[in-house]
Amino acid sequence: MRKAAFILATFLVWGLSAAMAGEPNAASAEQFLRGLYAKYTHNGKPTPFVYPDARTIADANMMALLKRDRDKANGEVGAMDSDPVCRCQDWEAIKVTALQVAIQGANAASADVTFSDMGDVQKVHYSLAWTKDGWRIHDIGTRDEPSLIAYLRNYKY
Repeated sequence: MRKAAFILATFLVWGLSAAMAGEPNAASAEQFLRGLYAKYTHNGKPTPFVYPDARTIADANMMALLKRDRDKANGEVGAMDSDPVCRCQDWEAIKVTALQVAIQGANAASADVTFSDMGDVQKVHYSLAWTKDGWRIHDIGTRDEPSLIAYLRNYKY
């Protein structure tokens, strides 16, 4: 009986772990976003949202637009003059105050993240894509700029 209970408990823990990290579900999407923002500390090193550095956080479509931006900018700043994840150029210590995820089919999710830094409160909307490497950012938007994809596509160099 104890052995059966142990085996059952092991499978439950294994299943929960898989659901949290390796499956396209709300918990793994939330974990991805919390991990993204956890790097925005005083001494943290968040992943730069530029080509090719962003490959661990952005999907192939976003990466293609980031590459296009880099190539068309010819060594200049390009379309983005701030980090679209934190909506900033500098930060002190970002604190996520609310995070809501909704699964949008088998391989997509949307999420709203509210965070604060240095007294400034921001709300960012994400479209996430499930890839072979886990969740990646497909698009980022705010009330003032609803789609980074549209902004990058329409930017005049």
